[in-house]
Amino acid sequence: MAPDSRFWRHQLGDATTSLWRNLLKTSLMVFLMIGFSTDTLQARTEPVEGSTEGRTSYFFHHGWSYPSDSIPLMSLFPPDSRNTPPAGRWSNRIQIHIPNQPAINQYIRFYTGQGRPTFEDALVRSRRYVPLMTEILDLYGVPADMVSVVFVESCFKRHASYGGAVGYWQLLAATARSLGLRVDRWVDERKDPIKSTQAAAKYLRSLYDQFESWPLALAAYNAGDASVANAMKRYRTSDFWELSRRRALPGITRAYVPKVLAAIQIMRELEAHGFEYSRHYPVNGFESVAIRSPLRLDQVAKWLEVPVSHLQDLNPSLRLDRLPPDCGVNLNLPSGAGDKFALAYERYLRK
Repeated sequence: MAPDSRFWRHQLGDATTSLWRNLLKTSLMVFLMIGFSTDTLQARTEPVEGSTEGRTSYFFHHGWSYPSDSIPLMSLFPPDSRNTPPAGRWSNRIQIHIPNQPAINQYIRFYTGQGRPTFEDALVRSRRYVPLMTEILDLYGVPADMVSVVFVESCFKRHASYGGAVGYWQLLAATARSLGLRVDRWVDERKDPIKSTQAAAKYLRSLYDQFESWPLALAAYNAGDASVANAMKRYRTSDFWELSRRRALPGITRAYVPKVLAAIQIMRELEAHGFEYSRHYPVNGFESVAIRSPLRLDQVAKWLEVPVSHLQDLNPSLRLDRLPPDCGVNLNLPSGAGDKFALAYERYLRK
């Protein structure tokens, strides 16, 4: 029986070789070095290895395209590591210690027992996003394991919403805007897997820089940094488990941190916990084009002879299935559809 959906929510103040991986990272770093784009948030410290703005802008224009004989996205792993789980293996630079705490073990038992159907559903949905999200987290100096936050927050449902928090990472509108996301009547970038992950990575990294502890960063992600800082000051400890024992933090936060850590532990050892590990990750290549006048997705779908739902998947942040009047966002098209769109769009503009 699936758990109460509230279990997954909280209120937030939402291939082929290692050489291919190295070439990919090198090319992306070149884009960053030439200033392809800049961060919109001035963090307390600069993210390690540079900003993902340039990197993800590169993918916006070229999509995730790999040689036809590669294993999609999982090709970023060296050949001898393809049997390892998707999260927690993208980078060995940063590891989160999972202590032997009763609360963590309790949620591991829940995820592998009563909550198994929900976790399995989230695991299936995650296949499209885990490789991309973990790469972004890694570039910001955030452990790849932190993709498990999305398991707990939204089960990888972009339309997930609770208490004003929306999207994969369940960000409130004010928080999202402070992190550089656009949230208005026309656009909600909390539903964009790339941009929302950039924002969440910035946020998590800044919280870690403040508290120098990933459990405390998770607690602050849930309860707000002021709540955590006040609890630390009052009880004179920087140990999350001690703060939890003293009930210094809200109950939902005391539960939230072990939930995420339990999900991390399971993701590190999927098969050991009885979950199927898929070695095939889908790739959705796309092209991004600048638009000079507003368009509806149904118009573009007719031009390209594709389902509207396909364009909706490629443009998840468009709230009304149309580009905003200010044309402040690009339009994502199926890979290879750029030329066909250009011809139809020029004819449209001449009318």
